[in-house]
Amino acid sequence: MPERPAPLVLVPAPVEPAGGYGSYVAVASAGAHLLAGELSLRLARAGAAVLPLAPSGADTASFHWGRWFAGAAGEALASARAGGRSIDAIGYAGPGALALAPDTLIDELLSATPGEVVANNRFSADAFVVAAADAAGKPAPDGTTRVGPSLDLAIERLTSCPSDNTAVRCLESAGFRSRDLADAAWSRFDVDTALDLALLRVGARLPGTGRSGPALAGFLEMARLPGDRALDVPALDRIGAVIRDRHAQLVVAGRVPTAVLEAAERDTACRLRVFVEERGMRSARDLRPRSLLARWVEERGAASLVAELARLGDAVILDTRVLMAALAGSSQLAAWPPAEERFASDFGDPQPVATPWLRELVEAANAAPVPFLLGGHALVSDGLRILVAAAWIGR
Repeated sequence: MPERPAPLVLVPAPVEPAGGYGSYVAVASAGAHLLAGELSLRLARAGAAVLPLAPSGADTASFHWGRWFAGAAGEALASARAGGRSIDAIGYAGPGALALAPDTLIDELLSATPGEVVANNRFSADAFVVAAADAAGKPAPDGTTRVGPSLDLAIERLTSCPSDNTAVRCLESAGFRSRDLADAAWSRFDVDTALDLALLRVGARLPGTGRSGPALAGFLEMARLPGDRALDVPALDRIGAVIRDRHAQLVVAGRVPTAVLEAAERDTACRLRVFVEERGMRSARDLRPRSLLARWVEERGAASLVAELARLGDAVILDTRVLMAALAGSSQLAAWPPAEERFASDFGDPQPVATPWLRELVEAANAAPVPFLLGGHALVSDGLRILVAAAWIGR
C-alpha cells in the first residue's frame, strides 16, 4: 500500500499585542508566539507539512473564523496542486493548542483516515485534521460507486463556521466521520491567556505531559507580569492544601468537562461542589449564553456572589468567561471586557479593570476568607487536572 501524503496543517501566527510592553496581553502574546513555533515543530516532526497563517484578529467584532481559515486553506490547496503535490488531508491547530499533549496524541491527531475528521474536542475544537475520502469511492449495495466527501467540500463547508470550535460539526454535516480525542489527558489544554501560561509552567513539570522546548521553558521561568511578578498561578499552594484535605470542600464553577470532573473526583481527597454551566457556548449557534451565577451578579452584585461561593467551600475555582458571556449576551470575545482586563482579573489585579462588575468581583475575591482562582476554559478543564496533580507532587 503506497504511503499517504503528509497532512497539511495550518498554524496561525498570534496577533501582536496592543497593550504594549509589560502588559498582561504582551506576556500572553509573547508566549503564544513561542507556542506557535513549538507546535509547528512538533507537528513537522510527527510527519505533517506545516504552513503559517497570517494573524486572525479574533478579538474584533467583524472576525469570522471560517472565512479566514477556509480562504487560506483553499489557497494552500490550490498552490499545492499547481505544484504537482498531492494533499489528501488538511488541518488547523491554534497556536496554544495541545501545549501539554504527549507525542502519541499529536500522532493520533494526524492519523485521520479517508473520509474522517480527528479533533482534540468535537464540541469545541482547537485542533483538527480532515482527510478526503478515497477517490475511487466504495461500492454501494445497488452496485453503484459513491465517492465520499472531498477536501474541496470540507473547505466549502468550513467557510460557514463562525469559530474553530464548530469545525467538527460543520464537517460532519458534509459527510465526514468524526473521531474525538477529548477524553485523552491534556487534549483540551489550550493556551489563550497569561494565566494559561502560568498553568502551563506548572503542568510542564508533571509526568506524562509533553516537554516544552528550551525557548518556551526559559520564557515561562523568566517572564514578568505587571508589578514585576513571576508567572505564578495565584493561590496555588492554598488550593493544593484544600485538594489534599479530606475534611475540606473545593468549589468549581464553569465549563467543566465530564472527563475532567471524573478525574478530579478520583484524584482529590477533598469533597467537590461543582456548578457546570455553558459547556460548548463558543460553538453554540444563535444561542444567548445563560448562567445562574451571572444572574446572581445582575440581581445581587459580584461581591455577593463571591461571599456566597466562599460560604460553600474552602477554595473556589471560577470560570469567569461564563459570567462575561452571559452578562454581555454573547459568546463572542469582542463583546466581553477587553483582553487586558480579563487577563488581569485572573491574577487578582483590579488596577487595569474598568468594567465595574468585574472589578467588584476581583476586589471581593481578594478580600474573601478563602482562596479564589479566576480564569477561563483552560482553568476548569485540563487546568484543573494540573492543579490536582501539582497538589500531590512530593507528597
